[in-house]
This record gives sequence, C-alpha cells and structure tokens, in this order.
Amino acid sequence: MLPINHFKDYEEFMITTRRDIHMNPEPGFQEFRTSKLIKDYLIKWGYDVIDGIGTTGMVASIHGKKPGKTIGLRADIDALKMQEENDVPYKSLNDGLMHSCGHDTHTSMLLGAAKYFSDHNEDFNGTIKLIFQSAEEGPMPGGGIYVVEGGHIDDCDGVFGLHITTRDKRGDIIIKKGEAMAAPDEFQITVKGTGTHASAPHTGKDPIIAATAIIQAIQTILSRQISPLESAVISVCTIHGGSAFNIIPDDVTFTGTIRTLNNDVRMDIFQKLEATATSIASSYGCRADVKIIEAYPPLINDPKMSDFVMNIAKEVVGEDHALWASEPSMGGEDFSYYLQKKPGSYFWLGGRDPKQETIYYNHNPKFDVDESSFVIGMAMHVNIAFEFLK
Repeated sequence: MLPINHFKDYEEFMITTRRDIHMNPEPGFQEFRTSKLIKDYLIKWGYDVIDGIGTTGMVASIHGKKPGKTIGLRADIDALKMQEENDVPYKSLNDGLMHSCGHDTHTSMLLGAAKYFSDHNEDFNGTIKLIFQSAEEGPMPGGGIYVVEGGHIDDCDGVFGLHITTRDKRGDIIIKKGEAMAAPDEFQITVKGTGTHASAPHTGKDPIIAATAIIQAIQTILSRQISPLESAVISVCTIHGGSAFNIIPDDVTFTGTIRTLNNDVRMDIFQKLEATATSIASSYGCRADVKIIEAYPPLINDPKMSDFVMNIAKEVVGEDHALWASEPSMGGEDFSYYLQKKPGSYFWLGGRDPKQETIYYNHNPKFDVDESSFVIGMAMHVNIAFEFLK
C-alpha cells in the first residue's frame, strides 16, 4: 500500500490545475475549456482517449505491463450557476458560475492519479479507465448516463469515485454501504384557474387557494401514505403567481424536489403526487398540470466493494479517520448510473481545514476546500486501482 507522502511530488500540480479550473468554471455540457485542458494532458501522457461523450466528457485508457482486469475511476468536471463570494486569488473569473461543489478538485485529483499511472505503468497489470464526466449537476439526465449507455464501462470489473465535502474534516474518509445517496427528482405543478378582480373572488376560480391546499396536502403523502421505515423528502422550493395586489391570477406554478432511496417508493410518490394535485385542484374548480422531471436513480454502493475501499482507507488515513456513515445522504449523484451497471463504491473525502470553525457546505457561495486534502484523494485513487488490479 502506497502512503500519502509517496504522492507529495504531485501535490503542486494538482493545486495549480485545480486553481486554473476553479478560475474558469463552465456549466453542464458546456465544459469546453475544461475538457480541452484534460484531454491535452491525457494525450501528452500516452492515454487512449475517447472524447465527446455527453458533449464534453471523455474516457481515457492506459494499459499495464500484462493483460488483466479493468477498473474505472470517475471525476465530474462541471460547475454550478452561482456567484462566488470568496476573496481568493483563484476566484471565479466567469460571472455567475462557480465550482461550489468541488468538481474542480475531483478533476485535479484524478489528473494527478493519471500522471502517476503514466509514470508507473510497469507497476500494474490490466487496464485503468479514467472517466472525466460532464454535467453531473445537470441539465437532466446528466452526463453519467451517456458514459453508461455508450458502453464505455461495459468492460470494467469495478467502478469507483469520490466526492470532496466540507461537511467532513481533511483526513477523514467516509463510506456508506448499500443505499448511500438519494434520487434527486424534480416536479413542477401549474394550477390553472380563472382570474378575476380580487373584490369579487366568487366570479373566478382562485388558483392560489388551490395551490396552497395542494402544497399542504402533499406533505401527507410521506406522513400518511408511505411507510415510516422508508426515507423520503418532498420539498416545495419556489412558487410564482399573480401580477398585482388586487387581481386573482389565472394560474400559479410551484416547483420542488422529491428525494428517495428506493425506486419502488420513488415511483409510488410520483403517482401519489399527481393524484393529490389533480384531485384537489378539481375540488376548487381548477386544473393541475403535473410535470415530474426524473433525475438520477438512488446511489447504491456494493457492500463488498465498500469493504474493499474501507480497507484501503484504513491504510491510507488510519483507522480513526476511515469511517462508516451511519445514514445515507439525501443529496443526489449520477454515479448511481455506473453502480446500476457495475459493482463499485462511491465515498466522501473530507475537505475542511480542521481549524475552520464555520462550515460553508457544498453549493454555498463561500465553499472552498483545504488543498492539502488533494494528495489524500490521489492516494485513494492510486491504491484502489493498484489493489483492485492485483
């Protein structure tokens, strides 16, 4: 097992590369500069590259000294549509875009591992596939589905990935067996009524009253129609309607998210949401148009592969810092597509400076990471690959 210090010579490269990518963030399916940067390095290091996967994604392969198994390691490359609020030398130069989820670090750590594999391709047998994936944050259905449906992991015997997070301190690695992350589906409901003057509500059909009744009622789907042993969330996050204080509008639209860890529960909630909205709207003399935008399926880690990663983590960061998660995250991640196809595991890498008191969690405009965590992530990538291919 190769210790963290073994990779120190690659640390400056990863930090410099991360800062370059961080300063030039690009949204899903538009990561053209980022994609070119990655491809240029991989070609220089002797990789076989297939690009244009999900527009800007790519898969790069390198072969060891003898034939053997094939492993897939994945990083996502897209940024979020968010204004950065950090005052740092590498602050985003692209207005309204920011790497506030850490994909710049994922890309840099996997590039560090890519350089190492190129420098040491006599040290392993088999094939290593590096997947640099577009649009993990969407637009839906995200970039992962193009990798999987394109057959690019069909020959992989296992697939692995990591996600940096400021929820956890630098030096910690966290894994959840089985159900690890939720399906992050979206819904949009438009309630259509008949607008009228606010002084005479009886002459119209008020979509605002109908919409508020629906919003209240859909919470009972979870509390009264789904088993309390199942984990699920329904949250309404936007509501739009009306144009003046004295006019009842023709329609109201509200949107939100459904988070589930079980596909059967997921489909059941879809049906119940539509039935609840349409029936309540009808009772108010209105009509509800329900649109459900399916996102990624739940992320289910293979138990044996998770044990494999945990054993490596214990060697890399020590038993006190290699931790089992007691509960899943209700966040979503399209690495779930990979795990539907192949056995593997997805884990969290702590990225917060232990001395930092305030936690700016992923997707916060002040999100930033302790860059000394990169060498830990690289050590995990390399050791997972080398141990898996033995």
